[in-house]
Amino acid sequence: MEKHKCIYCLRTKYESEFNKEHVVPRMMGTYQDAFVLSNFQVCQECNSYFSRQIEDKIALDSYEGFLRMQFRDKPMSDGRRLTDSRIRIIGNEGVFKGLPFYVLTDTSNPYRIRFEVEPMVGIISSLEANEYIYYTLENLPDATKEVKSRLKKAEQPIINTGIDRELLERELEEKGYLIGKYNYFEKSITDFYKEPEFMTIIEMKIDSFMRRVCAKTVFNYLCHSRGKEFVLDSSFDLIREYIRYGQWSEELWFRYSKGPVSSVEMPNETAHVVGYMWYPENDQWILCGSLTWFGDITYIFKLGISNQKVQQLNTLNSTTMACFNNVDRTIIEDDAVHIYGGRPDEI
Repeated sequence: MEKHKCIYCLRTKYESEFNKEHVVPRMMGTYQDAFVLSNFQVCQECNSYFSRQIEDKIALDSYEGFLRMQFRDKPMSDGRRLTDSRIRIIGNEGVFKGLPFYVLTDTSNPYRIRFEVEPMVGIISSLEANEYIYYTLENLPDATKEVKSRLKKAEQPIINTGIDRELLERELEEKGYLIGKYNYFEKSITDFYKEPEFMTIIEMKIDSFMRRVCAKTVFNYLCHSRGKEFVLDSSFDLIREYIRYGQWSEELWFRYSKGPVSSVEMPNETAHVVGYMWYPENDQWILCGSLTWFGDITYIFKLGISNQKVQQLNTLNSTTMACFNNVDRTIIEDDAVHIYGGRPDEI
């Protein structure tokens, strides 16, 4: 039985130790004639590691997970919940301001999601703006004189968004909120507004797991596009070690941008765009990867260095960008000399 070298761990293994690796992770979409690495390029050990230790961590715990719930080619089953270590969604106006929401998949909704509120208690903070400060039961502070005065003047001084009434009432009394005549509401928070829409703030964190998923997707595509021998070149060792082992080098750089950064014509607004471009750095052309998820957020990072000088623009090899259509599940490619326009100084 022949042996082959894995493009990630660089170990030589028997054919039986390799399996199929999708260029774009299946959690982000499935496509007709899907691009797959199946010719002894990625070993089973690396493939399993990427799936279980990296991709699973961001599948429903990232901004991309939020986009995935809405725009993936196949809708998820109802009731899947977006977790909140990498993304938080918070109301930003009126009675919703400061109120954290969680997101569930809901195929009956045209956006495939619905927002629900966390069980919290809201204490009026502004009579004029009708705004509240929201607390979990454990974090509810003692009522101050100023707060008590405001409660007496408010038509809706306290809002309950799902805490057991008896438990909340006991806590409110102990903390000094329930004095004399009082009232609070237990209706759905949407009952306070007639408008069907409201503004939110999305707080997101981009960590190494997300960046490594993006770098792996581009590196997979580079292998699919240019071949295994091309990506085995030592000029890609730094990005390879980051993808496989999380070892970041100061010689690499990374940034992200809202919306696409290439000139590729997308088939629709929610397509993925995966590919590589040239970028001038220190008088040399370097190869950088680019990945746009669902037409919304783009990651760009350094892949490797070319020996060609910046002045030798006419001698640059063509680069390729691929659009993964999340509506009709087709893939189209664009071959050209794609050039990245710039990046900020910070990593």
